[in-house]
Amino acid sequence: MISVILAGAGSGKRINKLPKAFIKIGGKELVYHSLDRFYKIAQTIVVVLPEEYVIDWREKLKKTYKDIKVIKGGAERQDSVKAGLYSLKNRAGIILVHDVARPFFSEKLINAVIEGAQKYGACIPCFPLNETIKEVENGFVKKTLNREKIVQVQTPQAFESSILRDAYKKAYEDNFLGSDDSVLVERTGQKVYMVVGERENIKITYPADIQIASALLKQWKKKKVE
Repeated sequence: MISVILAGAGSGKRINKLPKAFIKIGGKELVYHSLDRFYKIAQTIVVVLPEEYVIDWREKLKKTYKDIKVIKGGAERQDSVKAGLYSLKNRAGIILVHDVARPFFSEKLINAVIEGAQKYGACIPCFPLNETIKEVENGFVKKTLNREKIVQVQTPQAFESSILRDAYKKAYEDNFLGSDDSVLVERTGQKVYMVVGERENIKITYPADIQIASALLKQWKKKKVE
């Protein structure tokens, strides 16, 4: 059983204050880009949106995607994923968590993290860094880090359902707020397996990212034609 929590309740403060789920790339909102790929693989999809958009978009999305849930998110991304977990109740199997701001991930990557989670319990996509990384303190360089040991983490991330639920339970008991789901899992002592991510799997955060994403979309469409 494959379930997906699509985190799309972010406000998009850096891009015209429009919620990221509704930023358009190629004339289509980001939420559709993710749903198109997950819908072929998952048995259950939970889309988490800002509260004021839930009713309207629940009707819009269900015209194209049957049997999906559209629920309201929380103040933080972690709160939104928690709401998604709650809506899945005690559903077993693998749970994928993905940021709606990443529209360019392949089905191959989805399958890779699912297989990793099925084998190891938790799996995330990571991409090597090609730039020099430094630790800073009070405006000065403290030290240069070994980039060979540092990776950039992406989504979708995949977890055996009980592992993810236990991680979220512990995080809230400890009043811990993490930057992604895997850090919550790490805190429980569970090892997190890593697969190689995809360079195109960018996160749309700044206005310039929209231009980059539009160019990537054209390349994707060209590849399909060829």
